[in-house]
Amino acid sequence: MGHSLKESLKYGLRSYPLIRKYVREIEGMYAMRSADLKKRNEERFLAILHHAYHQSKFYRRLYDQAHVDISRIKSMEDMHQLPVVTKDMVKQHGSEMTTCPHWMLIRNHTSGTTGSQLNVWEDWESIWREQASLFCYRKMCGFQYGQDTLASLRGTLDKKALSLWVQASRTLFLSSYHLRPDTATRYVDAILQRKPKAIEGFPSSLYALACNIEEQGLHVEIPICFTSSENMLEWMRRKIETVFHTIVYDHYGLTERTIQLFESTDHTGYFESPGYSINEYHDDCTITTSLINKSFPLIRYRISDVMELKDKFTIQPDAPATTPTIQAVKGRAMLFIKGKDGTLYSDSALTFILKDCESAKYTQFVQYENGLVDMNIVTFGEHLPPSDRERVKELLDQTIGLDNIDLRINEIPETELIYTSRGKFSLVVNKKANP
Repeated sequence: MGHSLKESLKYGLRSYPLIRKYVREIEGMYAMRSADLKKRNEERFLAILHHAYHQSKFYRRLYDQAHVDISRIKSMEDMHQLPVVTKDMVKQHGSEMTTCPHWMLIRNHTSGTTGSQLNVWEDWESIWREQASLFCYRKMCGFQYGQDTLASLRGTLDKKALSLWVQASRTLFLSSYHLRPDTATRYVDAILQRKPKAIEGFPSSLYALACNIEEQGLHVEIPICFTSSENMLEWMRRKIETVFHTIVYDHYGLTERTIQLFESTDHTGYFESPGYSINEYHDDCTITTSLINKSFPLIRYRISDVMELKDKFTIQPDAPATTPTIQAVKGRAMLFIKGKDGTLYSDSALTFILKDCESAKYTQFVQYENGLVDMNIVTFGEHLPPSDRERVKELLDQTIGLDNIDLRINEIPETELIYTSRGKFSLVVNKKANP
């Protein structure tokens, strides 16, 4: 299926007529007092908990083995009695977590910037709730899907095309795999032709494009910018806002759809998307409970990202839903590999390559000089199947181009993966100075 047809169909299945009732529900939650929203979330949580226990093999076994009597879980304050669910549990038992037959669900997968495959399932209700949540937030920021034009720099296109216009969604897709100074004019020409009201993308990709545009002395204006998937660093924000003559609104979320945070419109912090999840913030992790996916419930799901809470802040019962409670999001990695011609490829863009390699337990790119990269793979079985090896090379050629990197694919034991001094794993390791 061609990119244009695929994206048109994808938009149609998530368009306003299908998400209208969820938009109205979320708009109603934005108007609630904090106390009323908490009560609503509590009721939703208890319904999902009981549904999970009675319909999911995994949760019944987990809670029975932990001697949890779910009839005694009556409020959010009782949640600590429930055991925490980890990513390893999802990897090993994800298919047992579902509460309905798999044929009724859509399987999604992510490797994130950890280079480790993770399969999750979602139903159409959760997809529509997710889209409705984004619809409401972007409308709040001054952009409306289906009416305003959007430029999207999120790795949708491979190296075969620099841009693609999709009329159905009024979206100009821009490739993340041609970001170098000599292509800046082509990006700007595509933007000027469509005059988008907003642009979305990975911070690293937007920053790289902004630097190239500035270096070439070009001018472009896009009023609104939506970023996600990586840390939005202040020096990157300043460059993006200056070059694009825009205002950045950042967003944090997961493929697992257990947490969603939006930057407040006054840029003083982040607030929780109303009705989306219940979150427990700790010094070394965040424990999240999704309120939008009953078919693949993730209850007290631990993620490694840490949220920096606003100092000495307590939500008052009458506080609006958009009250920022989080100062900053920590932990989202952002590193690059660099091609022979100087093109930068961020770790977020590289994750698209890994989604079709299910035999890989971990993947790590190690760069020694521009254009020279080792792709180290830890497999689930004894060896990487030849079909997966060829598929990885095919995807890398489509996106980066094997003429732009010298690639060595190595199968390694897990003990040879490279970690930071703080024990963190990264998809990209740069043995030369990181660009």
